[in-house]
Formats: sequence, structure tokens, C-alpha cells
Amino acid sequence: MRLALAAAMLSVCLESGISLPNDWTSANISELLSVAGLLATVPAVLFVRISRLALVAFTLFLALHVVNDWDTLANHTWLAAWTIPAAACVSKWWERETYADYLRITLGIVMLAAAAQKIMAGTYIDGTYIAHLSHQGGTTEQMFRSFCSAQTLQSPCGWHRFLGTFIVVWQVVVGLLLLAGLRSLWFLFIEVSFLLGAGLYADEMNFQVLNIALLCIAFRVGMSYWLFAICAALLVVDVYGIGRLVEHVL
Repeated sequence: MRLALAAAMLSVCLESGISLPNDWTSANISELLSVAGLLATVPAVLFVRISRLALVAFTLFLALHVVNDWDTLANHTWLAAWTIPAAACVSKWWERETYADYLRITLGIVMLAAAAQKIMAGTYIDGTYIAHLSHQGGTTEQMFRSFCSAQTLQSPCGWHRFLGTFIVVWQVVVGLLLLAGLRSLWFLFIEVSFLLGAGLYADEMNFQVLNIALLCIAFRVGMSYWLFAICAALLVVDVYGIGRLVEHVL
């Protein structure tokens, strides 16, 4: 359980590091301090005696980071700020269901809210967003380009409408199942697989690792060492970008 939270915290650290200026000398002291402080709390959360103290320190450094860059923060950084610090409010959070239930309900609501936003925007249901990404998106976002011709950019084909609708329906189903309290390991496995696929498609593994780590805690199964190693590797790759790696290889 503590390893899973460490993975979630690490995703915040690397996302925060990316936001720093390329020339670190131009970053102010508070920005450097917040990132360095966040990194220091990651291994500390693994130790039982100081796990809660590490979370308090993480919260303080994260607050410092949020104050500095609140107007440019990614959505998943706000999700991390809403979920990770809450563990500090629960004594022995890794043993009790309180924090796991909090994450399960929060993630369920977030899934439904994300689906609602897509429905109101309308660009997923009618396929226009998938069509746009397929023809004008990044390297990985064009993986479904061959499904439809370029002429369908203004009038999306059936495949692009299907993919857009599937994403919305999937988020609704997952949100409802989380709120209903389903903790099937098969459900977790399928959702983790879907998140990894979505991360590959959108070239955004940081957000997916955060979700995977939080889900492992919400399902009260924790994270194995091999899954942590995979997530850590994905976070490092995400710093460079999957699309850029593919372009470099090709």
C-alpha cells in the first residue's frame, strides 16, 4: 500500500520537475525547494514510523508548488493534491479502509465528471475529436488514422464515432462500478490495462500512473515491486515523451 502511494507521489514529483525552466538557474528558490522536497518524501513514505510525517511534508511542499504554478498546473496535479494529502489525516492509512474508500469514491466521481464533460462538449460522441487527433495529433495519437480517410476529418467515419463513444461509456461504467464498491481483481486488471493503453495513445503516462497507483490503494491490494518498477520506468519515459522516442527510433 505504501509502495503504491510512493508511485503516486513520484508521478507528482516528475510532473513538477518538468514544469521547471530548462535553465534551472532561472528558477526561483521556492520552485527548486518544492521539487527537491517532494522527491525527498517519496522514499520516506515507505517507512512505517515516518510514513504519516512524510505525507505531511509532501503536502507542505506540494502546497508551495501549487502556489507558485497554480495557473499552469495540469488536471492530474490537482487530482493528486485532492487525494494524496488526505492519507495524512488517517492514522495507519495503509491498514484502514477509510482512505481506500475515500479514493474509491473520489475516483468514481472524477470518472463520471470526465464523462459528463465529454458528453456536454459533444466532440467525443460525434467522433470529431478522435478524427482531429487521428489526422493532426501527435505521433501516438495518429494510431487510428488508417481507420478512416482524410476526407472524414470534417465528417467523422463510424470507427472514429465508435471510439469516441466507447471512451465516454467506459468512463461512465467505471465510475458507477467504483461508486458501487466493486473491488474485483479482474476489474482492476482490466482498468489498469485500459489506462496503460490510454496513456500510450495520448502520450501521457504520468496521469495514468497516478490513477493506477490510487486504484491499487482503493482496491486495497497495494502495488507489487514489479508493477512499481514498470510505473517508475513509464514516468521516466514520459519525461521524454513516447512520441519523441518513436520518432527517434524510426
